[in-house]
Amino acid sequence: MIIKEVAFNSADHKLTVALRDEVLRKPLGLQFSEEELSEEFDSYHLAAMNDNDEVVACLVLKPISLEEIKMRQVAVRDDQRGKGLGSLMVQFSEFFSMDHGFETISLHARAVAKEFYEGMNYEVVGDQFEEVGIPHYKFIKKLV
Repeated sequence: MIIKEVAFNSADHKLTVALRDEVLRKPLGLQFSEEELSEEFDSYHLAAMNDNDEVVACLVLKPISLEEIKMRQVAVRDDQRGKGLGSLMVQFSEFFSMDHGFETISLHARAVAKEFYEGMNYEVVGDQFEEVGIPHYKFIKKLV
């Protein structure tokens, strides 16, 4: 297993989009638009690849300011859940973000993932809200 950055619009990036679509979008009856995906050109795309070069987990990091980066679209393949891969991806993204000079990570997490992020020392900011038709919380974590 290797976790790495993949280039926007590369073959590996397209595999991350397919995983995000399968895990995050289809269950909600949603799909990505070309416009939505094209807006990710300035984001960092991280992927966990197994020994068969399959994407088994991924996430997107979107710079918000010189100090803050937003974690988005965290997805783990169904057959890989419960193995600690989500935690590894989040930890990797934190080191990756620090290496790129960011001091804070923010994210909008589904309410079902609230305990996961609290367990990784993320702090809830504000009240629960609705996004893509389901309950979410905003989280932040200071990296430095």
